[in-house]
Amino acid sequence: MELFDNIYDMANTNKVVYVIDDDEIFHFIVKKMFGLQGWDVAVNSFLSAEDAIEDLNSFAAKNLPCLIILDMNMQRMNGWDFIEAFRELKTRLRQHVPIIMCSSSMNIQDMEKVKKTPELMAYITKPLDKSKMKVIEEYL
Repeated sequence: MELFDNIYDMANTNKVVYVIDDDEIFHFIVKKMFGLQGWDVAVNSFLSAEDAIEDLNSFAAKNLPCLIILDMNMQRMNGWDFIEAFRELKTRLRQHVPIIMCSSSMNIQDMEKVKKTPELMAYITKPLDKSKMKVIEEYL
């Protein structure tokens, strides 16, 4: 059994999650919450969607994140703009990268738009709690 545990651990150590949010405190909270869950996942923080797109472009042929957690409301390029840019890029990616939109917005139109956006797997609201972490865990 111990051998299988080690293989499982090795398989999980290379997982990377991109967090795209212009709020530095949110990045801190996500990292803390991931640590409290005991997940062996590296978190790459991006304060702008443009930087994340640039990074994804450079990694199109390399290691991709296993999940993207995306804020809806950001300066310059918001979450919806990111999705548009990601659509152009995803044809060059070697694997499917699920995206979870995470926002403080409780707007029904936003939630409906998420349901109609195939790149988005889920919509969770801030602040994060245990039930929202379970949603995130489904896509790790």
